[in-house]
Amino acid sequence: MPAAVTVALAGGTWLSSDQGSALFDGKPGRASRIRRTGSLSVTVTLAQAVVPGIVAALGLNVPPGVEVRAAGAVGTTTRLPDGSVCAWLFPQAQVPVATVSVEIDTTVTNVDIGEIAIFQAVDVGISDGWGVATIDTSAHTRTKGGQVNTVTGAVYRRLTCSFSGRATDVVRGGGLAGVDWETVAAALAGRRRSCVVPQYRDMATKELDPGLAARSALYGYPTQLPSAENISRQYFTGYMEFEEVPA
Repeated sequence: MPAAVTVALAGGTWLSSDQGSALFDGKPGRASRIRRTGSLSVTVTLAQAVVPGIVAALGLNVPPGVEVRAAGAVGTTTRLPDGSVCAWLFPQAQVPVATVSVEIDTTVTNVDIGEIAIFQAVDVGISDGWGVATIDTSAHTRTKGGQVNTVTGAVYRRLTCSFSGRATDVVRGGGLAGVDWETVAAALAGRRRSCVVPQYRDMATKELDPGLAARSALYGYPTQLPSAENISRQYFTGYMEFEEVPA
């Protein structure tokens, strides 16, 4: 995710003291609050021009079904199983931009936005057998009488997956539109905030299914960077683990 240099607000005023800085702190559970006075738009200026492949607005307090627009893409807000509301957009234009405006078409007066995330995207095939586990951080203690006391904790998701077998150029030869597995791993190092979308194609048409993509997308960081493991001469597979930072 490229660094955000400035953020400009249109159609509202900041109510939270962070003045929009919480939108890019990597913590969707910590929101910036806006008092909406008109058509709401948040314009982000990036440190460098990028081709935005994924734009996400996380930790929203608007209802599901609200239209969101950014970088030429249009989507709607979705309620996830944990109760949080988000919008994931997948722009198709391949033009580098240094500013991205996120427009939220809502009638809510006081709008909370936990995070605005803008990512470059690369399509890395994963093998059958990948899994997403729901992790409950609640702590439980049992009394002498056998009863259970619980301190409720957050719930987040963990993805584990193996990469489909690919030739050397994809692994370390720039074969993924100028990048490769090793370049992607270096970009994710240091627990940099990133996202993974393990399921995004309609089974029948093989085209992008925005609803399915939004439901399966995880925002967070890798706990195991993508590896490169030789399976036959010039062919490799890989393995990655990724944990969500919930809103």
